[in-house]
Amino acid sequence: MRLLPALPLLAALLTPSALAATTTQYAVLRGVQVQGRVATLTLDYVDVFSDADARRVVALGDYPSAQAYFEANPSGLYVRNVNPLLRTLKTDARTVFALSCLDRPDGVQIVPLETFVSAWKGFAPQGCWPFSERVVALRLNGTRVLRAEQVYFP
Repeated sequence: MRLLPALPLLAALLTPSALAATTTQYAVLRGVQVQGRVATLTLDYVDVFSDADARRVVALGDYPSAQAYFEANPSGLYVRNVNPLLRTLKTDARTVFALSCLDRPDGVQIVPLETFVSAWKGFAPQGCWPFSERVVALRLNGTRVLRAEQVYFP
């Protein structure tokens, strides 16, 4: 009888991907290899901070004051990389790809994998912003890439 309460724990340990939390991870997209409808992404994970995070960035020691942060980051976004280890993740046929586009009411356009890769290579569709910093926001469930979205830096 003592084994029964341990069964859910054992099941959890044997199936970690089933219990993985969905998270957002920012990364610099360093490389893409397309194979049919899937891709292998080479990524450098980073932290992205907005103006609302200025005090936190100062506390981390990256800037001496909030004013220095604002002056150095007129776009309102700051990318911090403290671990330049490259990682690879594979997309699947269900992965959603999105670009930042001026001509969309919400500023985002869902595109096929080929269009996303083309934009990353410097050939953004008309009405979409260039991939200037090559930063993406990845929506992950464990190691499964649910969504890859371009982060626009003004």
